[in-house]
Amino acid sequence: MIFVEGNDDKNFLVSLLNHLKNSNEITLEEPVNFQNYIEVMGSKKKLLDATNEKYRRNGIKIENGAIQKVLFVFDCDFVEDDNQCNGKQNSQKCYDSLIEELDWDIPSECHIFDKNLDYFLVETIKDKECYTNFDDLVKCLEVEKLKPNKKPIANLYRDLYPYPKFDFKDTNFDELKQKLKNLFEE
Repeated sequence: MIFVEGNDDKNFLVSLLNHLKNSNEITLEEPVNFQNYIEVMGSKKKLLDATNEKYRRNGIKIENGAIQKVLFVFDCDFVEDDNQCNGKQNSQKCYDSLIEELDWDIPSECHIFDKNLDYFLVETIKDKECYTNFDDLVKCLEVEKLKPNKKPIANLYRDLYPYPKFDFKDTNFDELKQKLKNLFEE
C-alpha cells in the first residue's frame, strides 16, 4: 500500500507505476489497477496523523496479511510554512513518529519530495524548450513572491498540456522508482 497526501499525488504515482510496468522495470503476474494500491489521506497533516481512521482500516488489512509492505510518499514543503512537519528534516521526524505510533509489523519506507511534488515535476519536464516560456512567465508574474513554490505554474502547465511530458527516465526519479520497485517485489 502507498499512502499519499492527495489525488494529484495518486495520479502521478499511477502514471509512474504504469511507466515502470510498461518498461518492464516491475513485473506483475496479472493485470493490476495501481489505483487500488494507493490510499489518499487528504493532506499532509492527515497523512502524518496516526489516529486517522484510514490507518485503522489498513491496520486490519495488515493483520489479515492483505498488506505486506507500505510506502509513504509526501512533500516536505517549505520550512517557513509550518515549523512542525515542514522542511526535509522536520518531515522525516514526523514520519518517524508516525511509524512509531502505528507500530505496524511490516516493512515500511517513505519518500519525501524536496519542497513539493509540483516543484519536483516541473523540474523533470522532458521538453525543456517549452518550459522556458513558463520560466519567463513565472518571473513576469512574480509568482515566487506571491507563493514560494511551483504549484501555480505546474497547474498552468497541466491545464494547457493535460498529458504532461514528464521524463520518467530523468535521474530525479531514480530514488522513488527504486522504492516503488521494492514495494512490488515478491
